[in-house]
Amino acid sequence: MPLYYFDFHDGHRHCFDDDGQEFPDIIAARDEAIDALFDVARDRRRAGDRSDCISSVSDESGRIVFSARLSLTPGWLT
Repeated sequence: MPLYYFDFHDGHRHCFDDDGQEFPDIIAARDEAIDALFDVARDRRRAGDRSDCISSVSDESGRIVFSARLSLTPGWLT
């Protein structure tokens, strides 16, 4: 199975994946990257601040094959 690497950036921290994970194809790796963004959003929701989270997926050669951004802008409407 192909190996994919997942890097995340939330505007404050940048996490690099040095180990990678095996997935049957890029679609499965894409789904994992998107699921991880929603996990980050759940964690950031508690902080109550604006957040832009970026996830990128690289293949074994280091080429970025997928990228996704999730923007969270919570605010009270009065």
